[in-house]
Amino acid sequence: MINKKIIIGSVAAVMLTGCASAVVNTAALTKSQQAYEKIQHDSRIQQYAVPSLFQAGKLYRLSKQAEDASQADHLAYLLDREVGAAKESAAAKELAVKLEELKETKTKALLDAKENELLQAKEEARRAKEAAQGLEQKYQQLQELNAKMTDRGLVLTLGDVLFGSNKATLMRGGMRAVEKLADFLAENETRKVLIEGHTDNVGSSSYNLDLSLRRAESVANALITRGIDKSRIVTKGYGEQYPVTSNDSAAGKQQNRRVEIVILNEGDKLEDVLR
Repeated sequence: MINKKIIIGSVAAVMLTGCASAVVNTAALTKSQQAYEKIQHDSRIQQYAVPSLFQAGKLYRLSKQAEDASQADHLAYLLDREVGAAKESAAAKELAVKLEELKETKTKALLDAKENELLQAKEEARRAKEAAQGLEQKYQQLQELNAKMTDRGLVLTLGDVLFGSNKATLMRGGMRAVEKLADFLAENETRKVLIEGHTDNVGSSSYNLDLSLRRAESVANALITRGIDKSRIVTKGYGEQYPVTSNDSAAGKQQNRRVEIVILNEGDKLEDVLR
């Protein structure tokens, strides 16, 4: 079952965003809502997994109030986990009931088989719960790095201060961010990464283009060193082509000097998110 603190935190987040914003939905959230709608009338789950079904219902209603894509996808993740917990709980409890029935009939061979099946189901449920908790922890770590959900995927920005001045070498703070990203990617082996380098407009266009690419490749090499397969990574250098703000001030220039790491959504192709 999803940790109640997570659910309470999600409820609080929705309440704090206010009621004036339009409700937002995403493909992931729609899929999760449909999964819940499919199980809510399942007689087995109603009989054997009432607590999980109740928690999933709260998340389902909460998901109808999502006010941005990041919140919608996070609620989709939580709802998916709770629906899975309900299914696992119902299966395990149903097996336990059947086991008791077998004990009453003294059918030793079937009893042993069902006991093994029950133990296996419990072990699978335990592993699924641990995996979900680990993924949630890694997701929270990326949130600490100010990762934002966009239509291209989850975007993590490494600022200019994480590199040496006019260099492509990652400094200690940048390495820590890459380590957290590598941990997340190791847990999500099907997710691919697009790494984009950007600069301000100081200096020649050719120099900026080269520096932006070298910084992107520096991040990619750090991920590869930490065990991420290079086939999952694409690097691009755009120089000064895509500023996020005006270069008219020192603060603006600093914001434009960055590396953006796009963690693609499940099933997306790299060519679909390239600029």
